[in-house]
Amino acid sequence: MKLLVSATSPYARKCRALIIEKSLEKRIAVAECPPMDDPAELHAVNPLGKVPALIRDRGPALFDSPVICEFIDSLDDERWIPSGGESRLMVLRQQAMADGILDLVMGRRIELNRDITLRWPFWAERWEAAIVRALDVLEAERSHFERSADLGALSIGIALGYLDLRYHELDWRASHPGLAAFHGRWAERDSFRLTEPPKG
Repeated sequence: MKLLVSATSPYARKCRALIIEKSLEKRIAVAECPPMDDPAELHAVNPLGKVPALIRDRGPALFDSPVICEFIDSLDDERWIPSGGESRLMVLRQQAMADGILDLVMGRRIELNRDITLRWPFWAERWEAAIVRALDVLEAERSHFERSADLGALSIGIALGYLDLRYHELDWRASHPGLAAFHGRWAERDSFRLTEPPKG
């Protein structure tokens, strides 16, 4: 199997980190496939032109990181997504919160990269406020995930790292010390060190 990624995609990083955590590197190869280059290989398996996309040995390719992570988790008996009940819902909720932060950070970055005469401050300010609200909730709820090793905790760690990459001017650690300590622990894991996005 082959996972198509870009080095800076946090959604792809989540899948890559899960592969490492579950020691599945020999079963799933990772291939750089920058989506902005419109590679034919990516379009052939994901008409949306987005990474990550997982080419499987059998069956159609999978895309969208929650779907791919669900599949990765099914490849062995070590569960990073609980099979049912409230615990499953909580992990999926945490993943949704983390992915939502990623969406907001990307929207803000796209807006601020537009020509200054075309920017709409309303949207950047709206996304910034939503990011802070989400961080406040995660700080308040961190007892539910801060000592966990599951997809919810992993996803939150990825989102916090992406803030450093694409919204570094937000001093989130100063206002959310619990999350800062949580991220520091995840940053020491091989899955995070080996998937660190390039600087700059």
